[in-house]
Order: sequence, then structure tokens, then C-alpha cells
Amino acid sequence: MEVALGVDIGGTKVAAGLVSAAGECLHYAELPSASEDGDEMFRQVMRAIREVMSEAGVSPAGIRGIGVGVPGKVDREKGVAVMQNNLPWRHFPLADRIREEIPVPVVLDNDVCMAAHGEWMKRGGSVEETFVYFTISTGIACCTIHRGRILRGAGFSGEIGLAVFSGEGGRLEKKAAGPAIGRLAGGKGPEASRRAMRRFREGDPRMVAAMDGVIEAWARGLYAIICLLDPHRLVLGGGVIHRNPFLLDEIRRRLESLVIPEQRPSLERLSLTTLGERAGCIGAGLRVLRGETVSS
Repeated sequence: MEVALGVDIGGTKVAAGLVSAAGECLHYAELPSASEDGDEMFRQVMRAIREVMSEAGVSPAGIRGIGVGVPGKVDREKGVAVMQNNLPWRHFPLADRIREEIPVPVVLDNDVCMAAHGEWMKRGGSVEETFVYFTISTGIACCTIHRGRILRGAGFSGEIGLAVFSGEGGRLEKKAAGPAIGRLAGGKGPEASRRAMRRFREGDPRMVAAMDGVIEAWARGLYAIICLLDPHRLVLGGGVIHRNPFLLDEIRRRLESLVIPEQRPSLERLSLTTLGERAGCIGAGLRVLRGETVSS
């Protein structure tokens, strides 16, 4: 059975998985990110990769290659992590550094593009549709796959978390991503975000009021996508969403007040991730197994 490694690098965690051509994640490892030190961050990536390879009992000769997703802007041809808001890398030659350690082909792309590819393939990979994956995690971003191809623009498309949707200012990501939710509970880091969401689920009046603005911000971002692209599928992913699936109904209710009658079908085309936290790893592995252009 042909397999590849998929790696999903984020501001909170580094995940690696051994992926089959059927989109199964056969072995999986997850480590915390080292977001203050670039070299230590790279070492953490390699620890996750080696942990999966050791658990699976595979050598470099036993894998087709390694697919890697990183946030922000990447140079896919050169395999460089150009700019990441939540990682300590600038113009970091990630593909070359990985190949120095494990001599196999490496495919590098934006992390949301990798997750979108995994979700799109899981749902049949139709080339007749416009598919959008929208992630809410440490950051907020989206990826559009139109007729089988990722829409990239000049190279930095999908960064909807940078957009401003209110007169008071403030980028969507700063107002409504995981760290912003954590601050509502008076803390920092993933545990603060989880604590805030737990209080929201339990009906804490203060948190319900605070989350009202967060959900409104998400809905405005999603409505912009609906108006611009009218996608056949609009999938919500990322840690905040996949750990709190009840949010789908909350978002739909908010969108109901924004859409015009002709756009109401879009509410039913909105759905949750089916791959959950492993979407990025699976998508990255599948990109390799599908014979994507690789850095080698």
C-alpha cells in the first residue's frame, strides 16, 4: 500500500500522520508548537514526523514523500515558509530543511489549502463545483477550490482573517479566532479558549453576551464568501469548530438575518468538517499521493 506523510503546522500544535491513498490517517502524532523560537519549532516538526514513522515502522524508502501545510504565505516552488503571523519563521527554507533530515520529495503549501484539499477529496473531489473551506482556529482563513483547482490569486488569497467587517475596525482574526475567544475568559492559549467555549455552552450570561460579537464576526465573513462566490459547498473546520459542532446552528441563525431570500439555499450548503483535526494531515498526504509537483 502506497503511503505518504502529511504534516499540519499551526500556531498551537504540530500534527503528523501517515496517510493512505484512500485518505485514511493510519498513524498520527501531535505535539505543541514552539512558537517563540524558529529552530526549536523546526525541531518540533521533525519530532512529530519521526514519531509517526517510528510508530508505523516505515523508513524514508517506504513513503512516497512528505506533504506539509503551514499558515500564511508560502513559496510552493521553492518550498519556503515566507510569512506566518503565528509562527517564528520568515523566509524559512522548510522543504530543504526537512529533506536534509529525511531525503524524500516534499510538497509545501498553505495549511488551509491542504485541509481544504482533504475535505474536498473526502466529499468526492467534484470538478463541477465551487468548494470553500473556512477554518476557525488559532487564526481564521479560507481556501476555494473551483473546478478542481485552488484559487490562489497572486499568491496570498484566502486570508479572510485579515479583513475588517465593522466600522469600529479590527481584523476578523484578531476579533474572533481562538486567541480572541480565550481572552474573553481572561486567559491565553488553547485552554483559555476551551474554557470560554465551555462557559458559553453552559449558558454563562457574560460569555453568551461576549460570544455574540464573535459569532456575528464569523457570520459576516461567511456572508462575504456567499456573496462573492455562492459556493456549492461551504465547509467549516478548525479546532474551534470541530470541538464545538453546535456552533453550526448558531452561525446559521446569524446568517439568516443577513441573506436575502435568493441566498437562503446557501444555509443548507453550509456544513461541518468530516475530517476534524486531521484534515490538514490527510490533505497534505493526499497531495503527495496524487503526484503533485514537489520540491526535490
